[in-house]
Amino acid sequence: MTAAATTPAETFAGILTGLRNAIAAAAAKNPLARLLLVLLWSRLGRLARRFIALAARVEAGTAAPRPRRASPHPAEKRARPPYQRLPRRFAWLPPQVPGAAAFGSQLQYWLATEEMAAILAAAPQAGRMLRPLCRMLGVRPPPALAPPPRPARTPAPDCRPAARPSPAAPRSRPPRGGAGRDPAAQPAAQAGARRPDRRRAPRAPPSVPR
Repeated sequence: MTAAATTPAETFAGILTGLRNAIAAAAAKNPLARLLLVLLWSRLGRLARRFIALAARVEAGTAAPRPRRASPHPAEKRARPPYQRLPRRFAWLPPQVPGAAAFGSQLQYWLATEEMAAILAAAPQAGRMLRPLCRMLGVRPPPALAPPPRPARTPAPDCRPAARPSPAAPRSRPPRGGAGRDPAAQPAAQAGARRPDRRRAPRAPPSVPR
């Protein structure tokens, strides 16, 4: 542990310096993991510089989180070649780098200090820097490093077409010739009607002249 450090930023920089030295020694002995370890070595250097700058803004009182600007091409910005991606599983670095677990213990102790709690309260954006480091070293982050809850997603509008009404059943027509008709369903006037008698009425007798 870097006991001579006086500020949280100096303590963090000392932890990352020792970790980078251990990574450089492991890369010299392990040619298969050299590309991955060199990539991590350079990223840890940038991480140390970013945190030192953030701690300086916290001390000056200008570390308010800034709104993130939407990138015009978010898919192109996030896409990285496979050789530039680091593993994301928990505690993947200690098996590759001897001594990395010891620096993980120092990181866990440093995160539990009151000075670091004050920095996380003033600058929550520090969690984006420190959570990946905790994950690779196998350190359970404190509650102050928990990611913010994601906003609830608005349900997508229903674009399905409206259901069409079912077509009405066709009316059944009675067959020709009157077969199959129900007499009870016919009107009373029509049911009681009779065919006219077509027989001829008797003729009146001829009148006899007087």
